[in-house]
Amino acid sequence: MSGLKSIEPNIELSDRNVMQKMERCAEFLARMIEKYGREVLEEIESGESEEKENREQ
Repeated sequence: MSGLKSIEPNIELSDRNVMQKMERCAEFLARMIEKYGREVLEEIESGESEEKENREQ
């Protein structure tokens, strides 16, 4: 049995790929926040103020 070699997965390559995908995702999210962030925030805030007004009535 000493002549048998086990096959081990290349964890470093897998980790590197995962990190690259995470970085691409983070970069995409950052671009979307820069592009649409203010618009989305305004929509959220207007929706919250409408909900508050409806609760007060």
